[in-house]
Amino acid sequence: MRADPIQRAIDEDLVRVLYAQDPIAFFSHWFSIAVLVAIYWPAIPSPHLFIACFGFYAAANCAGLALWICNRRYPQLVSPRGWIYLHALRGMLLYSAPGLAIWFAFQSPQTDLPLLHTVMLVTLAAGVFMSNGFDLLNFSTSIPFLLVPSIVLHFGTHTFDRTILAIVLAFFFCAINVYALSYRKLFRQVVQARVDQQYLAESLAAQKRLAEEASLAKTRFFAAASHDLRQPLHAIGLLAASLNDAAATPVQHAKTAEHIVYNVEALNQLFNQVLDLARLESGVTQVIRLHFRLSELFERVGSQYRPQAAAKGLALRIAPTAMIVHDDPVLLERVLSNLLSNAVRYTEEGAIWLGFRRAGRQAGGFIEVRDSGIGIPVEEHERVFEEFYQVANPQRDARQGHGLGLPTVKRLVELLGGELQLRSATGRGSVFRVPVQAGEAGAIVASLNETVVGGLSAQGRRVLCIDDEPSILEGLVSLLGRWGCSVQGARDEAEALAALAGGFVPDAVLCDYQLANHRTGAQALTAVRNALARAGHDNAVTLLITGDMASAELAALSLQGIPVLHKPVTPARLRRTLEILWQQAGLSKGRAAAAQESRVDPTAHDAGGQAGNDVMRAAGTLADAEAKVGARSPSQSEPQK
Repeated sequence: MRADPIQRAIDEDLVRVLYAQDPIAFFSHWFSIAVLVAIYWPAIPSPHLFIACFGFYAAANCAGLALWICNRRYPQLVSPRGWIYLHALRGMLLYSAPGLAIWFAFQSPQTDLPLLHTVMLVTLAAGVFMSNGFDLLNFSTSIPFLLVPSIVLHFGTHTFDRTILAIVLAFFFCAINVYALSYRKLFRQVVQARVDQQYLAESLAAQKRLAEEASLAKTRFFAAASHDLRQPLHAIGLLAASLNDAAATPVQHAKTAEHIVYNVEALNQLFNQVLDLARLESGVTQVIRLHFRLSELFERVGSQYRPQAAAKGLALRIAPTAMIVHDDPVLLERVLSNLLSNAVRYTEEGAIWLGFRRAGRQAGGFIEVRDSGIGIPVEEHERVFEEFYQVANPQRDARQGHGLGLPTVKRLVELLGGELQLRSATGRGSVFRVPVQAGEAGAIVASLNETVVGGLSAQGRRVLCIDDEPSILEGLVSLLGRWGCSVQGARDEAEALAALAGGFVPDAVLCDYQLANHRTGAQALTAVRNALARAGHDNAVTLLITGDMASAELAALSLQGIPVLHKPVTPARLRRTLEILWQQAGLSKGRAAAAQESRVDPTAHDAGGQAGNDVMRAAGTLADAEAKVGARSPSQSEPQK
């Protein structure tokens, strides 16, 4: 992944260094031409060839200068690698002339000319090593043309002194190549270190920028959240104080209590929305995909929002569809609930449309929610997905929601593996598109609209509650008691085990995650389950309640199938989860009994029994899905644009 940037950086540095030496080399070569012409001038062998050779040498030197000027003025004309190739061609042409010109020395009657010419060539080779040694291509197209002809001709004389000189030249040729290899390695390491340092600096700068943006976003988030949280808290405080007014009538007290309940619900709703976003950000929300009929999901959300739409004089139209999708029905229901809630809130007249469109997709399509409401300006399309941002609520009226719905929808759709699409303009309504994948009819396990079977109510159930917070424990005991449960409270693991030892056999165990004495709810549940198993009671369901958003242990518990609810937990959500868990336990017990019966009497496991088991497996799958997500079930939230 990093090879291309490093190689490009090396090429760019090579171009700078190679061409930086060319002006000096231009004058050096003219000096070399002058010296060689001077030493050959008294007796020029083969004058026509000599003039052609040194004329070519001078022309190649001028061409090298022209190439340098072109590189300086038009550096983007070719790529860095292209400039390196051109420089190598320049070197091959430029250094071949003096290298091959040593032939004239061996044709001259002057015996000292070969030695003088060789000294000039060695000097030029040293210059090549300094200027081109860090690039293999430029070095290998220069040095051989300079030294190899001289080595060959000196060996060809078959005299002792020339042979020794040829050996020395050959050794010099090998040595200069070895040193050039080390030179190239060092150059590459230096460039790579610089590139790594630059990459690290850019990475740190990007991370710093992201951290600053996140810090700013968090500041804005908490500023908006604190405003919306203080409003109901302030109202609750004032209303609670008015309850102490002895002059107030019972009717006034009842009305005050009603207002307190309303503000508590608003506060709880805001907490749920903020925590939903936190759960999505922390990655603890699970996606449990099922094959189901989309029409059943449309029926669920339609029945929820038809009364609200009718109260405003709006028509909620749901297009019939036979589409079967493969997705998480709970998360998808939350998405549609948020979008329909928005549509009802921001549409004053006209209609709202919910339906499915293929839109050119072969496998799957899009769920569309259309409205004829106020619309969203094009320039606001990105901002409406920011937390607490609302287009049409500058006064931050809590009755218009809190601006958390669309951010939640966007994250949910991304969690499901899709991308939320928005098409809207001021005064022309809005269209939201949610992509879904096609499912298989044969893989449907049950209807989404199946209710919990009868006989599974909380009446008469025995529940063990473990929580080290007295007020929460008292609230749980009181709530479950009103449901008709027999409740035993325990502040820690030891008290829970003592209750079991005293003969209390629970149908359900509710446990807080963080307990006193550095113990966790997971440890307490393990101890309770082990104690029940030793006593022969293994039908109790367990439920962990926590305020933590994410931890390794919670993730492990989720993988083990232990249901987890995240605080704050509404009574309706708690009761629904318990009923689902009891239903699932009952179905598991029924399956075990059926399996035992089939072993005793094989004929008992007939087609009707098989169908019954299929229904139980289907219901168990759906119950397991909703129990695992717990707090993921639609919470009547109020998402906002």
